[in-house]
Amino acid sequence: MKNIKTETEPTFHGLNEDKIIFIIKVTIICFLLTLSASGFLAQNSSEKIKPLFSSGVFSTGNGHGTFYSVNMGISKGRNAFIVGPVIQQCSMKTRGAKVAYSRVLTVDTNYKNETGMKDLLQLNFFSSIQYTNKLPLSRSVLRDENLIWGDSKQDLNKIRLSTGELVVGFEFYVNITNQISWKNYAGASVYYHFNYSETLDHQRMAPTLSLGTGICFFIQ
Repeated sequence: MKNIKTETEPTFHGLNEDKIIFIIKVTIICFLLTLSASGFLAQNSSEKIKPLFSSGVFSTGNGHGTFYSVNMGISKGRNAFIVGPVIQQCSMKTRGAKVAYSRVLTVDTNYKNETGMKDLLQLNFFSSIQYTNKLPLSRSVLRDENLIWGDSKQDLNKIRLSTGELVVGFEFYVNITNQISWKNYAGASVYYHFNYSETLDHQRMAPTLSLGTGICFFIQ
């Protein structure tokens, strides 16, 4: 007899849909207030808003394995905001998106003089929110689960989890030119599977580590 249970309506520790939407709205408002406080939304700022593009690869311990990302965004002074879809490597499905904010922590003369060169090395603080909808477990997680449970749990490869994740950490940039940068980052992450319905060694909610690398293109 199969052990996989029927998926239940997604909730977050018993919160109904209205409360979840309210929490999301409050989070967005707090995020916008943070941007305003940093001068990102200030109308009287002398800094110009500039478009940027980035692509990369990253992984966390949320059970879905490695992701590819393609992002569009804007930068203003020391601040940058990006958003874009994420693609799961093992399934090559695009069923989610990530929103991220970063701020330069190191002194960079490019933000004081637009004709100057950026420092070669740059350190940023960043935070991001990601949501993916009904994606399979990664191959490595499936292998581990099969070793643990053996034949007692069948069809583990048919499990599809919807996952939210929050990451806070630091980005290390190597500025190749004023327009092209190589980005590497590491952060502390917390994930939550909204429709977790199967008892697994992989937990429903847990802290983990996020690692990634990519290329950023800044339009001057």
